Amino acid sequence: MLDLPEQFLIVQTPRLILRKLVIEDAEDIFAYASDPQVTTYTLWEAHQSIEDTYEYLNNIAFELYRSGKGIDFGIVEKGSNKLIGTCGLHTTPIHRRAELGYVLARDYWGQGLMTEAAQAAISFGFHVMQLLRIQAFCAVENVGSARVLEKAGMQFEGILHNYVFTKERTWDVKMYAVVRSLDCLSNYG
Repeated sequence: MLDLPEQFLIVQTPRLILRKLVIEDAEDIFAYASDPQVTTYTLWEAHQSIEDTYEYLNNIAFELYRSGKGIDFGIVEKGSNKLIGTCGLHTTPIHRRAELGYVLARDYWGQGLMTEAAQAAISFGFHVMQLLRIQAFCAVENVGSARVLEKAGMQFEGILHNYVFTKERTWDVKMYAVVRSLDCLSNYG
């Protein structure tokens, strides 16, 4: 699905660069992926060592690129050139839909950066990947993530009860989505 030249896998926003992850990103990823506050609502446990981060890069991010079933963009702040998070689209190619997922270093919360990255990823999904639907889930308690999805233009579709079992408990999640239409495409550039 993503058999594109490398230069098409770079997206720029006013404050961010979204690009493919590389192995050299491991230390920056570990810095936020090892923070228990950052990983409170992720489906994965906080990284305990840099080896966990290398495993993520090799077995999840790079495998996603190789399979053609989506992309995890590294989010780089233009001012510092530092990788501060990821924002990805995991696709179901036969249905032309993707699930949006993201994580951001705590020092960058509350600045609108994740909304900016999410909007760019949605635009990429519709214009480059030719998706018809992009959806996202967040734990009911994760007010910050719900706000990001709403500001990114996604619509609340409902609550899925006991949808996820991770970290030794079940989670109810809110489901959000945006579908490709002439109206929504004009909102994403």
